[in-house]
Amino acid sequence: MNFYKTTRNILLAGALGLSIFSTGAASAAQYKIDRAHSTIEFAVSHFGYGIVKGRFNEFSGEFGFGGDADVTKIEIDMESIDSNWAARDKHLRNDDFFNVADFPKATFISTGMTTAGDNITLTGDLTIRDVTKSIDIAVTKIGEGKDRRGNEIMGFKGEFSINRSEYNVSMNLGPAVEKVTITMYFDGVKM
Repeated sequence: MNFYKTTRNILLAGALGLSIFSTGAASAAQYKIDRAHSTIEFAVSHFGYGIVKGRFNEFSGEFGFGGDADVTKIEIDMESIDSNWAARDKHLRNDDFFNVADFPKATFISTGMTTAGDNITLTGDLTIRDVTKSIDIAVTKIGEGKDRRGNEIMGFKGEFSINRSEYNVSMNLGPAVEKVTITMYFDGVKM
């Protein structure tokens, strides 16, 4: 009887080990951002008495974690800024802010990643208005699995803050409006 319990426990431990290995192997792949299920949002103080939120409607990219797949590339169409107020969006597109006529894209390219338990920090170069600075993005894995069509999907949330003036988005609105928080929700389809 002990032989059967011991054999069963060994088989269960082996199956658990294989499932952990399989999860790690799946995580090493590269994923294309699924635009239909992803968002890039921003939030900025409205002079200290409120918060203005918005999003970018057009972006593309890919991400990967583990092994040789530690590459994340994101390109944002700055013309697609949407703060839910057309007059403000027009102003954000002009030279006071993003100057989309001369700088139509913002980009992020990862340079490294560190993990500590469930905490992931993605480091990379963010370029806005032709100014590139290294940033750290706090990343949380939301989940992974197969969708109903059999595609392997992985989802993440990333969040970071920047100071507008460091990227020459510098219309002087005072210190209360300097910090911008960007939150990204990406579902990716394994490539």
